[in-house]
Amino acid sequence: MGWLDKSSECRLQLLFTVEKEKMGRSYEIHPRPANVGAGWNLRLLERGQEVRGGIFPVEAKSAAAGIAWWNGLTEEKRKHWLMMAASAMPAAARHAYLLAEAYNDALDEAEAWVGVKS
Repeated sequence: MGWLDKSSECRLQLLFTVEKEKMGRSYEIHPRPANVGAGWNLRLLERGQEVRGGIFPVEAKSAAAGIAWWNGLTEEKRKHWLMMAASAMPAAARHAYLLAEAYNDALDEAEAWVGVKS
């Protein structure tokens, strides 16, 4: 089983389901199942009805890109991403990093939608 087991997925769903209200606009960010590429589903809502959305997948990168990423990290950053992945494997740390990047992309779009960011 991957670094994101079923109980972790449920916790992530609770932690990362985000709703913010401003002038009737809100959003939800939910994890995508690993079998469809992982990442995040974004729902943009107006008065509780979905009007737009988006998919923010974890981009599959080459092994060479992963090695370069790992080699470029400080020891502190390596420890951080290994902890986030709940694994001792650099590939799992890379996946955790890419998952966080995809979430940040979804969050940026969502906050622009509700007017948090201009």
